[in-house]
Amino acid sequence: MLILKSQKLNDKELLEYAQSLSLVEGDIKDKLLHWDFGPLMEMKYDPKAQNYLFSKEKVPFHWDGAFFREPLKLLFYCTESSTSGGETLFTNTEKIWESLPQEIREECLKVTLSYRTEKKAHYGGVIHVPLVQKHPSSGKMILRLAERVHTQMNPVELEISGSKRPEELYQYLKNMLYHPDFVYEHKWEEGDLIVVDNFTYLHGRKALGANEKRSFKRIQIL
Repeated sequence: MLILKSQKLNDKELLEYAQSLSLVEGDIKDKLLHWDFGPLMEMKYDPKAQNYLFSKEKVPFHWDGAFFREPLKLLFYCTESSTSGGETLFTNTEKIWESLPQEIREECLKVTLSYRTEKKAHYGGVIHVPLVQKHPSSGKMILRLAERVHTQMNPVELEISGSKRPEELYQYLKNMLYHPDFVYEHKWEEGDLIVVDNFTYLHGRKALGANEKRSFKRIQIL
């Protein structure tokens, strides 16, 4: 994870920097994930939002691109933040895997996760993924455990197969995601820039509270 403070970058500079971090050869569409709005997404509170990502609610742990195409890295650039609230959480699943007892590892290796959500924003659908995967670059073991999203706005359902005690295992691993040995909490200030591995880390967000002005730009790097 790379954290830079007090950067003054415009959109062109952000996109150029993001491209320089890609391991892919080619033009910008080869290096950066594009959606219908392009490669750069503005993330901010919208009182009329249909998706919880743009609400004031807490955002549970997840990885980006799960329902479309998974980028290798994520770039977040804060454009405004007025107070506490909306802190982003990053949890290291590589370290979590390494900490698990052998019997839990063996159970996890048998598990498949099925996620479902309605497309109300830029993503949606149904996916089936193994809980335990290898990092595409390092080959190290990681966990692909996105949390269930309990919300009136675009909930995400999760079904667990391959375990004789799916809900107990889910709760055990969910607690590990929030364990202080593995999680980093970032309080945003204007100009903060974070680049994080989208496979090693899951990320989420605390509820905005009074920090309704919190906003940042996100680029997904292939």
